[in-house]
Amino acid sequence: MDPVEILNWKVVKRVLIPLHVFALANWLLHSPILANVQAQGDSNFESRSAEAEAAENGGKTEAAIGLYRRALAENPHWAKGWKSLGILLADRKEYVQAREAFQNLVKVKPKSGDAWALLGICEFRMGEYDLSVEHTERARSFEFTDDTLFRLVYYYSAAVMVLRGDFDTALVRLLLLSREGVASDELIEAYGLASLRIRALPGGEAPALRAVVMRVGTLVLRSRDMAVNDARTAFEKLIAEDTRMPGPRYAYGKYLASHALYAEACEAFQAELQNSPNDPMTRLQIATIRAHHLNDPSGGLELAREAVKSAPELFAGHLILGRILLKLGQTHQAVEELEVAAQQAPESVMVHTTLLNAYNKANRKDGAAREQEILQRLQRLEASLKGHGSDAVMEKGRPARGEACDPDVQ
Repeated sequence: MDPVEILNWKVVKRVLIPLHVFALANWLLHSPILANVQAQGDSNFESRSAEAEAAENGGKTEAAIGLYRRALAENPHWAKGWKSLGILLADRKEYVQAREAFQNLVKVKPKSGDAWALLGICEFRMGEYDLSVEHTERARSFEFTDDTLFRLVYYYSAAVMVLRGDFDTALVRLLLLSREGVASDELIEAYGLASLRIRALPGGEAPALRAVVMRVGTLVLRSRDMAVNDARTAFEKLIAEDTRMPGPRYAYGKYLASHALYAEACEAFQAELQNSPNDPMTRLQIATIRAHHLNDPSGGLELAREAVKSAPELFAGHLILGRILLKLGQTHQAVEELEVAAQQAPESVMVHTTLLNAYNKANRKDGAAREQEILQRLQRLEASLKGHGSDAVMEKGRPARGEACDPDVQ
C-alpha cells in the first residue's frame, strides 16, 4: 500500500473513532431508556419533596426531616428543602445539624438575605457570636423576602453589640426596630441593658437587676413619644431611686441632647462620669457637646484624648478627636486620627467624608482623590442596594451597610 494511503487511513481512523463514540453518546442521550431513567428520578424527587412538605405541614416533624434528607440527597440544589430542614432541626435545638442545612442553603442561594439571616441566627443560638454577627451583617447586603427575619437580624445583631459593649450602636438598631412597630419584652430588656451599659445578653443579667433593666428599657423606649417635661420627670425620678447606679444618667443625657438641651445633657454626662469614671463614650459625648454645640472645642479636646487613650480600638474616639483637632486648626494631627478611624471603620461614609475634608484642608491632593474614590464607591454601593434588602429603605432611618451609628450625640 502506498505510504500516502496508509497515512490517510490512519487519519480516517483517528477521526472515525471519536465520531462513533459521539454518535453512541448522542443516541444514549436521546434514547427512551435514558429518558425513562431521568423521568423516574424527577418523579422520585417530586414525590419525596411533596411528601416532606405534607409531613411538615401535618406536624410530623420526624418523618418530615427524614423525607427532606432523602429528597435533598436526590436534589442538593433544592433551596426550599434546605431551608425547611434547617428550621425543623433548629426548632428541635439540633443546632449543629441545622447550621449544616443553612450552610448548604447559602451555597445554593448566596445572595439571599433570608439564607444568611437563618445561618447567623442559628449561630447566635449556638453561642458563636462572632460568626453570627459576620453572617447577619452579610444578610443586610441582600434582599429579604421575610420581614420577620429582617427584624430578627437587627435584634440579634443588637444583642451581640450589647454583649460586646457597643451600646450606642445597639441602641440605634433597637430604635429602628421600635420604629418598625416591634414591641416585646425582649426588645425592652435589650433597651434596658444597652441604656444601663450592662454587657449581657437579654436574660443573662443578674436576676436582681432584671426589674430595673425592664424599667429603664421601658422608659427609654417610651420617652421618644412623651412630652419633654414628662420624660424629664420620669428620668429624674428613676435616677433619684439609686444615685449610684451607672447608666441612667447616660440615657438621660442622650435624651436631653436629642432635644437640643445641650448644657443640661452635658451636666447629666458629667454626673455619669462619677459613677462610670472609665467609660470612654461618656467622655466622647461631653467632648462632642462642648466642641460642636457649646462652642468650646478646647474644653472637649482633653476628654477626647482620654477616651482614645482608654479605648484605642474605638473608631468613634479617633473620629471625634480628629473632628475637634480639625476645628482647632491642628490639621496634621487631625489627619492622623482620622486615618486610624478609617482603618477601623473602612465602610463608614461619615469617617471618609471627614477625612476627605481634612485632606483638602491639608492640601493633600492624593489623599483627597483617594477618599473621593472611596466615597463614590460607597455611594454606588448604597445606590445599588436601593430596593434590595434592609439598606434599601434608608429613608426610614435604617443605617447604611457597614455603618456604625453616628458617635455624635443623638
